[in-house]
Amino acid sequence: MNNLEISAFALATPNMGEQNQILGAFKSISDITGMPNGEENNFLLPPQTEKLSDVKEIFAYSKYPSYKEFRQDIHAAIDKYLQKNISVPAIFLIAYNPAQNKTAGENVDMACRAVKEYYHEHNLGNIMTAVLTSRLHKYQYVDLIHVPKHLLTLNARIRLLQNKKLKKKTLITVGTINNFNRRTIKDKNAELLKTLNKYKEDKLLQPQIEKLEWFINNPKKVVICLGGRVEGSEIIFDINYAKKIFDDVTRLTQNGYGVAIVNGPRTPNDVTDFLYEKSLQTPHIIFQNCKKVAEDDCDRTPLRWRIYSGNNEADFKNLQKIGNIYPGILGFDNTLVMHTIDSYSCCETANAAIPTAISSKGLYIDASLRYDCLNLQKLLCPKYAIDWDDFIKLACHMRIEPKDLNPQILSSPLRVFAETIINRINNPRK
Repeated sequence: MNNLEISAFALATPNMGEQNQILGAFKSISDITGMPNGEENNFLLPPQTEKLSDVKEIFAYSKYPSYKEFRQDIHAAIDKYLQKNISVPAIFLIAYNPAQNKTAGENVDMACRAVKEYYHEHNLGNIMTAVLTSRLHKYQYVDLIHVPKHLLTLNARIRLLQNKKLKKKTLITVGTINNFNRRTIKDKNAELLKTLNKYKEDKLLQPQIEKLEWFINNPKKVVICLGGRVEGSEIIFDINYAKKIFDDVTRLTQNGYGVAIVNGPRTPNDVTDFLYEKSLQTPHIIFQNCKKVAEDDCDRTPLRWRIYSGNNEADFKNLQKIGNIYPGILGFDNTLVMHTIDSYSCCETANAAIPTAISSKGLYIDASLRYDCLNLQKLLCPKYAIDWDDFIKLACHMRIEPKDLNPQILSSPLRVFAETIINRINNPRK
């Protein structure tokens, strides 16, 4: 069989945040080893999918009636992967999905188990398994557990002190692994400007392009990056919270700011409709939909809530020509980005030295289940980011601008992760 190389593959996920964690890990490993890491070809795909964009559902053990059937599909995915790739990876990555709540830990462990069994049965040598952005679990088949500090509870800290074996395979960082930096912003900014120029004469897009051009030329700017709901009820992101956000940004426009709002896959459709329709009535507020738009009735079912379906499908399909303006729109001077507290994306912009705010007031978080969101806000504010409501007060009453904030830059855990996992492969007994 082919020789193992210090390259990585990962379990596919439809969730953009988790994809970006994996892509960031791929890149950091590739930067150190020099091994190629083609993004599309490095994922294990679930049955009936041919490419990453086809993945609509989470490839998880909890969705199967038995481990045997789950294992069979994982092994089939590895067979398919090895048919397309010359080398055999030495690293298997999986992103932890907190939205899976009680099943997340077991889903990770069973995926790693199935991969290890495949390597053993096919005499492929050792495979290093690693989970990204995980809570601390008693994994049996995970070799490296990346745990951001905000995911540690008091009980988890005590367990690490008491269990030397668990502590040895746990890597703790401040912030999450991501696929985001100043270079990303610069490249996406250039793409955005090119796209706007390309469609300048498109009459259907002209109103949105004119708004974007006004935003670009405005001397001070705010970008609102929305999170949203999850599978359970531990996060409630509703119209009342959307109204609060719109009232906040209206105050900013009255004080000379340009405002751009972007949603994400988790943003509820009613919130999306409300903010988009309100933005149409306001010349200095832009809303650009970044959710995938429904293609058929199957996409419009409640199960596909990460796909937009609603009153504005026709508009949003047309606006797809402009595409996802985030993160390119962050590449302009004197810009602050606000993330809602349920999103880990605040780590990305704090890493990239973009003035960052975190919004929590009005968004319900069940602290017993999503303590991670509250912990992350405490870790980042006020050192690396500012509380959104504090920024509103400073901007409207003291004329403070994003360029005046000068937050400390949050160190990226990417290189630490890559160096740790490669060192453990090269020195397995340490």
